[in-house]
Formats: sequence, structure tokens, C-alpha cells
Amino acid sequence: MQHMEIKVEPLTTSHPQLIKVTLKNDYLTASFYNYGARMHQIFAPDKEGLLENILLSYDREEDLLADKSYFGATVGPVAGRIKQADWNGYPLEKNCGTHHIHGGSNGWAYQFWSVETIKEQETIGVRFHLTDEVSGYPGPIKASVTYQLNKNSLIMTSDWHSEQTTIVNPTSHSYFNLSGNGTRDITSHELCVKARNLVVLDQEKIPTGQLLSMENLPVDFSTNQSMETILATYPEGLDDCFVLDKSQPMALFLHEPTTGRTMTVATTNQSVVLFSTTGFEADFMINGQPMHSNYGLAIEPQQIPDLIHQPTWGSIEIEPLERKQQQTIYTFSCQ
Repeated sequence: MQHMEIKVEPLTTSHPQLIKVTLKNDYLTASFYNYGARMHQIFAPDKEGLLENILLSYDREEDLLADKSYFGATVGPVAGRIKQADWNGYPLEKNCGTHHIHGGSNGWAYQFWSVETIKEQETIGVRFHLTDEVSGYPGPIKASVTYQLNKNSLIMTSDWHSEQTTIVNPTSHSYFNLSGNGTRDITSHELCVKARNLVVLDQEKIPTGQLLSMENLPVDFSTNQSMETILATYPEGLDDCFVLDKSQPMALFLHEPTTGRTMTVATTNQSVVLFSTTGFEADFMINGQPMHSNYGLAIEPQQIPDLIHQPTWGSIEIEPLERKQQQTIYTFSCQ
């Protein structure tokens, strides 16, 4: 019988709404905050058995509460950009030039969620609940995000429904660095993405309606590729949407050879957005270092961004009381 432990941090006088939950089993230790229903840290073993944090994590709660870069946050109701901040004539907040991005300034990443802990025979978890009435989307939208540890896997399940017809397409905006505690940048990693297409974006990062076949890209993402090679080919970095090959059980493979850590990602979502943090320089502290270029890889499973303006690719609309769910499984091993 494996050891499992749940720890709920007491509220602090300086941040009385903030709650931290830590889950621990024989393989992984992971912590989460109710602000933005976010992943904060995941401690996974290297090939020597050393547990280290493989997420980019704020060093201070003050920086987490001031976060504008969505470190570990649940982004919603709709992740990514919505062209001209418009859905069928319904206006959304223009918080990215003339466009809308990541649910707006009152989106899910900036709200405090209620907390429920879960303990079952083989798993432990935390479930965050939110009734969203402030993001500016038709609603209210009721959402939950559940994180569960099951042996060497972290399972994230998102559920939602609304009292009105609305649009929902959330993601987890976590930044990964498998070197452990940010020892090395992501140039030391290897990446493989099981995708069919790359979404063509315009200069404002809005989908044009075109898809590129993965076979026509200068890098073969279907096999393990050095991130150093990828970033040499894409000097401005990755900030792109990959349409996944749903015939494959795995969406993504990330490996760090020095530590031996490997992470595979499986998701029910249609696509994954990858952001290599290239050029991302900031003065706040992440894992004991100032945030800097190529420090982490944001892995954002979701439906294709701006899907409301590309109806042939699918839909993110939900009818009143219609329930939707997406799930992503992160599995850790050493090679």
C-alpha cells in the first residue's frame, strides 16, 4: 500500500483568501494554489532518485498574486486570443490590443477558487470550484478543476457548464523545466510532438484559417529533437499551436538527458500550444533566478485558439446546462 498525504496550508493574515494544497505519494509531490486553480510545484525524481521541482514557480506569494504571465494557472473561460474580442456580436474585453486574450483581466487565472480535497484507495487529489460571474462571458459559468496523483501520474480534469449559451476553452498554462529547480535552461531538453498540423498565425498571433502539414516544417517534431536545434531553427522561439494526431495515445514527449527525467502528456484536447519563453526577461524571481529567456516550456493543452472564427475546425460553444469535460495526464519517468 503506497503512502499518500494531503496537506492544506493554513490561511495567512497577509493573504487570507490564499490556500495552498500539497499532495504527496511514493513517487511525486505536487502543490497547488486556489488563486487561479494553479499548479505551483511538481517534485519528480531524477535517475538517482533525487526529487526536484520541474515547474517554473514563483519564489514569493506576492509575485504569484501579481502574476500576469499565468504561471501554472488555469486560463479561462477561453484560452488564447479571440479576434477583435467579438463572439457573434457579443463584445468581450479588449485586453490584447484590439483582441481578447486568456479570459480577460477578470478571467479564471485571477479568481480565488474554493477547495475540496479527495482521498481514494489509489489516488489523492484536490478539486477547485468556481462560479464565474465576473469575467464578462455569458453565464454564470460553473467550473471545476481536479488534480489527482496516481502513482507516477498527475491527472488534471476540467469540467464546466453554464446557465446561458456561452463559450469555454480553458487550458493549464504551466511552464516545465525537467532539469530540476531550474538548473539548466530548456536548450538541454528533447521534445517530440505527435501532431498532424501546425496552425498558421498572422503577425498578431491570430489563426489565419490555414494549416501546415507537419511534414512541411523544417524540424521533424515527430521524433525526439533537441530544443537547442529547434530554437536554432526558430530563433524567435516557439509560440505555436500544434493540432494533435488523435490516433496517437500520447500528445507530447519531453526529456532532459542529464537528469534522465521524462514527461509524457496525453490529452483529450484537440491541440497543444507550446511557448518556449524565448525573449521572456523579467525581474521577478522564479526558482531562485530572475525570469529569463528559454527558461521553461509552457505546455498548454486546449482546443484550437479562436475556434469561434474557424467553425470548420470545431466548436467551443455550450448550450445551457450542457456539461463539458477535458482531461490531461502528465506521466513522469526516468530514462
